[in-house]
Amino acid sequence: MTTKTNTTQEIQLVTHQGTPMVTSMVVAEKFGKRHTNVLRAIENLKRDCSENFTGLNFELSEYQDPTGRSLPMIKMTRDGFSLLAMGFTGPKAIQWKIKFIEAFNKMENHILRDAKAELRKARQAERRSQLEWQANRTNGKVVRHDLTDAIKEFIEYAKKQGSQKADRYYESITRMVNDIILGKHSNKDPHFRDKLDAGQLMLLANAEKLAGQVLFESMQQALPYKACYQAAKDEVSKLAKLMKRFIIIPSLGCPSNSPSNILMAV
Repeated sequence: MTTKTNTTQEIQLVTHQGTPMVTSMVVAEKFGKRHTNVLRAIENLKRDCSENFTGLNFELSEYQDPTGRSLPMIKMTRDGFSLLAMGFTGPKAIQWKIKFIEAFNKMENHILRDAKAELRKARQAERRSQLEWQANRTNGKVVRHDLTDAIKEFIEYAKKQGSQKADRYYESITRMVNDIILGKHSNKDPHFRDKLDAGQLMLLANAEKLAGQVLFESMQQALPYKACYQAAKDEVSKLAKLMKRFIIIPSLGCPSNSPSNILMAV
């Protein structure tokens, strides 16, 4: 619960959970009445009101008097105050009613402006996040295409060295990168990339880019095909270890803040 005060036209209002309210103490002071009489008037009103109206518009609270005693007071919404103020008559009372109405209007407008500003900021942040995610998702597709080209060349390379199962390397290398970066759950979900956030997509793209580069470099060095695969696996593993502090890679089906997440980093 947040409580703010606002002085408008000599009226002190508070906000309770985003709703402007005024205390029975302030009402008693401004209308020149004893606080006990105001409390009695409110209790009389509550007896004639539904429990729903009473619960929404009157809230029991307390204050401390000059001697330090805790004494009861009531916080009222605009509707609660309006119902109470109907019984206050006279020219002076009318002037104070107008001031209270102005105070409620100003506070409500202020709260509305703040709410709109927060909503606008949230939407802007969400939009930036979406754009960042889309950019990393697109980049990931480009990197994935490059890795596919590297794997195709590697498969031919392995076949020339006598590999009988070289065609399986497309799946093997893909699974190897995903397992190291995301855990062995990743290959069970064909749409797992759509569940990663922007940072996680970037991390996976970096790993796939590294794997492709190492495969090309290893083939240029004329290493045995199994050594090429192992070199790519070793370098991706090193990258993952360097990144194990800052980015959270979620287990599929778990929210990003789940305790079961795997911790990774950039």
